[in-house]
Amino acid sequence: MIKLIASDIDGTLISEGTHEFPKELGDIIDRLKSLGIIFVAASGRQYKSMYRLFKDKAEDVIFVSGNGSYIRCRDYDMKEHRMPKDILEQLVNEIRSMESEGYCFMAESKETAYVEVNSVEFKELLVNGYHYEITPVKDILKECDDILKISLYHKTKIQAAADKMIPEWQEKLKVLRSGTNWVDFMPQGVDKGSAIASIQQVMGISKEETMVFGDNTNDVGMFAEAKYSYAVENAADEVKQQAAHIAESPEKKGVIQLLQQMVDKLEQEIDN
Repeated sequence: MIKLIASDIDGTLISEGTHEFPKELGDIIDRLKSLGIIFVAASGRQYKSMYRLFKDKAEDVIFVSGNGSYIRCRDYDMKEHRMPKDILEQLVNEIRSMESEGYCFMAESKETAYVEVNSVEFKELLVNGYHYEITPVKDILKECDDILKISLYHKTKIQAAADKMIPEWQEKLKVLRSGTNWVDFMPQGVDKGSAIASIQQVMGISKEETMVFGDNTNDVGMFAEAKYSYAVENAADEVKQQAAHIAESPEKKGVIQLLQQMVDKLEQEIDN
């Protein structure tokens, strides 16, 4: 029997960069809880953005934020992975050299997202699109010592950065495409898959009792930790090839429909 369900948010559960909680999901979480099934929200997003999205149901969800760099359940910090300062300095200096090409970045802690750039559009995207809590600073390297993740953004050219920086940094950091316009940099060994594995260990749950949903390369690590892995139909082919099953897109509420069907079936089996 399934005991743990983990889902990516942007591009999987909801459309990329939006902040509308699916109205059916609250009821699903309640029903999963009554069946003894844990629901995990796993995202590249900031914890506070995720918490705001789930608000009324947040006490019944385990949050894997920052692509696995920070795991929180209710008021308990399950895990927190900070970036090494020397590597952080090297990375930030390289990214700063890319700002003239239209690239922007943020440095994420468990409490806030630090932003250096003066780009009004980027800040509006973070605050109004993702509902992030941001803190403008002059120099991240001098003012911030609690960084969990660096996120690089470009509206149209993020693949070019990914092609260059993933092989360049993969021996020092965990580097992943995240969403449509992002590349994320985390401490080595950190991703959503390792986060799910740590939750399974704490809860005594096996891969055979786990179901996961995702749409991007930052979700592939979760697929390896679950017997029941689903990529949504809007995912890249390389991602779909790593999943056991395909779900419909968030616009068609594919994950929501699958969860409703599963809960209906389990409740019916109990009634019978």
